[in-house]
Amino acid sequence: MKNRILPEFIRLGVRQKVLLVLLSVLLTALSISGWLALKQEKKDTLKEINQRGNDISRFVAKSLAYSVVGYDYHTIQLLLDEITMAEDVGYAKVFNAKGKTMAESGLLHESNDSNVVMFAQDILLEQDIVGKLTLGLDTKSTLYRLESQKFALVRREALIIILIAFGEFLALSYIIIRPVSIMSKSLDNSVDENGKIVSSVPVTSKDEFGRLAMQFNRLGEQLNDANERLQTRVDVADEKLLTNNRMLMRQSSELKRISEEFKKMSITDSLTGLYNRRRFEELMETEVAMSIRHGDTNSLLIIDIDYFKAVNDKYGHPAGDKVLKEVSGILKDNLRKTDILCRVGGEEFVALCKRADRSAAFVVGEKLRTEVRNNIVKFDQDDINVTISVGVATIDKQSEGVSTEGLYKQADIAVYHSKESGRDRVTHYNDMASLADYDQQQRSNNT
Repeated sequence: MKNRILPEFIRLGVRQKVLLVLLSVLLTALSISGWLALKQEKKDTLKEINQRGNDISRFVAKSLAYSVVGYDYHTIQLLLDEITMAEDVGYAKVFNAKGKTMAESGLLHESNDSNVVMFAQDILLEQDIVGKLTLGLDTKSTLYRLESQKFALVRREALIIILIAFGEFLALSYIIIRPVSIMSKSLDNSVDENGKIVSSVPVTSKDEFGRLAMQFNRLGEQLNDANERLQTRVDVADEKLLTNNRMLMRQSSELKRISEEFKKMSITDSLTGLYNRRRFEELMETEVAMSIRHGDTNSLLIIDIDYFKAVNDKYGHPAGDKVLKEVSGILKDNLRKTDILCRVGGEEFVALCKRADRSAAFVVGEKLRTEVRNNIVKFDQDDINVTISVGVATIDKQSEGVSTEGLYKQADIAVYHSKESGRDRVTHYNDMASLADYDQQQRSNNT
């Protein structure tokens, strides 16, 4: 994998990297410098060999001029033998003007051709060519000296480069790497869990690193100050947020309370505290409709205060309000907890008695009527006697085709019958047919 983490033992630190770079650069510089120096040395040496060979050739040719003209073979041979005895001259040969060999010394075929440089020089006598000299200069010793100089040069430059690299490494370690290491170590765990810089970078010098450390410390102080100001603002914002949240919660609670009150006011009669007509209509749509759907038995009582207008006219509206309050209290106290009582008009109340059949509902109506009649309303110095007329209607499984509106209409007819029959009585809608037959029989007997 390309992104594989290197093993710990081959990871390089800054010092190792710097040393590696220095050695690589210096080794490259050494190689290039040595190669250029040796190339120049070889060029100079070859130039010196050519110059020396030409000088020796001219000198020997000049020395042999009279011997060649005089055909003194013996002298020429002696001179060539003397020359080839020198370390640098490995071969010598003289031709006359006709190209005939006059003398030859040295063994050319036994010499390494690569180490012998041949020189040809005309033998002149008063500007006339009288012969030709061929001289072979042996460069073996010269090349050996050159090779020795090469190794000496390499060793010398290697030593110099090693000393330079070591000096540069020490300088870099002290000047650059040491301050960086100190700064790096000082930054470890310098920030606490709250984001505050708890330690500063030590200033160890007055150079760029020292100025960098001072700037970093100043920056750390500024960051800490900014962090404290920001934290203060955050705390203030949090406090404001909590305050606003508490205020919103109070406002929400208040709105909820007001909403509940409005809701209660919308379904409650303000004078008696009972449900109003709106709530009664909602209950009729839910409770009675559900009983019709499931075949449950329910009874509806319509209660009307007798001669209530006369009470208002005689004692005033405050007395009428007190009568309404006391009658509503008596009705509420004498109904079951499961029954629902509503005020649907000025002096008209309705009671929905759940799971109450015809006889039970009639008993409830009689109880209400009796309790109201036995109660005397005290208003100032006056005693007010109050009675009620009650109409009852019942819906059960046998009540086919009866709706909520029909049930209410039956109870309304029944209460109207109670009023027409003398008030202070309870009438069930289902009893009205038998009552009508009884009245008809009484009227017939009287006639």
